[in-house]
Amino acid sequence: MRRLNAILLCIALGLSCHKSSPQRVVKLAHIYDPVGGGSAKANWEWLSKAIADFERDHPGVKVEHEQMKWDQIDSKCMADFRARIPHDVVWSSPQLLAKHAAVGDLLDLSPYLHWSAEEIADFAWNPVWNVGERDGKRSAVSLGAHTRVVAYRRDLFQQAGLDPDRPPENLDELVEYARRLTRDTDGDGRIDQWGLGMYVGPSRATIEIYFAPLVWHFGGTLWDEQTKKAVFADSAGVRAAQFLFDLVHRYKVTPTFVTSGTYDDVILKGFFDGKFAMAWGWGSYWIQVLEEKGWIVGTFPPTAEVKTPVAGVFETPTRTRAMFTNAWTVSLHALCKEPALGVALIETLLRPETLLSFPDAGLPTRLSAWQRPEFQTPFYQVWFRAAVHGESMPYTAYYDELANTVAAALQEVLVKKAPVQQTLQRFQNEYNARYAGE
Repeated sequence: MRRLNAILLCIALGLSCHKSSPQRVVKLAHIYDPVGGGSAKANWEWLSKAIADFERDHPGVKVEHEQMKWDQIDSKCMADFRARIPHDVVWSSPQLLAKHAAVGDLLDLSPYLHWSAEEIADFAWNPVWNVGERDGKRSAVSLGAHTRVVAYRRDLFQQAGLDPDRPPENLDELVEYARRLTRDTDGDGRIDQWGLGMYVGPSRATIEIYFAPLVWHFGGTLWDEQTKKAVFADSAGVRAAQFLFDLVHRYKVTPTFVTSGTYDDVILKGFFDGKFAMAWGWGSYWIQVLEEKGWIVGTFPPTAEVKTPVAGVFETPTRTRAMFTNAWTVSLHALCKEPALGVALIETLLRPETLLSFPDAGLPTRLSAWQRPEFQTPFYQVWFRAAVHGESMPYTAYYDELANTVAAALQEVLVKKAPVQQTLQRFQNEYNARYAGE
């Protein structure tokens, strides 16, 4: 019996030792809440499956979740770097990569990514990929592509005598269409249906989705990378701001309430409520809600049989067709203790079959995915061209400050009817006095 007891003890100790054997841990900072419901839950389930695949392929390695808020994760990772709090793999925002670089909280991925030229080419078409590399160092890789187009109501086009299969192709036509679509539908002397929905409120959406594409259209830029100075008050910026002013106050095809509220409330809700016949700045992240409303069919998940009974989309009718294009990117934290394992986790997330089922990817980041039949439909080809023509925001560590400055200037122009050129110049001078030269 003593011998049997000894054997059982040894077995128990062995099991105990096995259970307590140390595991290597990869800390993953992301933004998905398992109890968030809706898309948050779907993204959490996608991430959990990808992690399970990674842990299966790497026995003895465990991924530890570090959930953060989507609009705080970049600043949290920077603050944690200063406080010497380590992470391994972190979600990051392309607009803030310059700030990350200034802080130094992201590792260069280049020594760990041993990709073929073919593999790199599969990602390099995406403008988000390009912003992740500076001075030969890669700080981030893109998980998808989020871009914007103009959504429109096909039925309202027909009511106005417009061909729903021929949307506006330039800004002059856009204004003409918007005029014909702006209507007092109940005869009470007030406009109920506005031809063109825009958003010029106090948020980053104002510079990203509205002001910048117009500046690019008029041949300008927002910020000079050589001098590291804001230049949004140059002639292109003045013409862009004047165009926005004219939409509201001269052509009267865009309501004054677009200067307040949030981008989502104004554009998404306004379009669904019938306040806008055309909605500039419709994001790829809203394809699903168009499908759920039944205004388009067969697009989410994508199929080769797409129908557009109520709504359609067209590229932003500017000269460059360029709209702000971004996506979530993924990076290695500078205090990462397991860089090789961190990159292995990133590569698991970037597998073609994994990316295809990622709800928050938006549009495919891999060029090869666009060859699939479901992305060859006219509907998705509009999105593909918009993504190809996409542009990123200026690579400045003071991007938030630049966005806030432009939004404040446009508020004065549109709400107070302040003179366009002088107002932009005053705000530009104030920005440059603080941040020029970085």
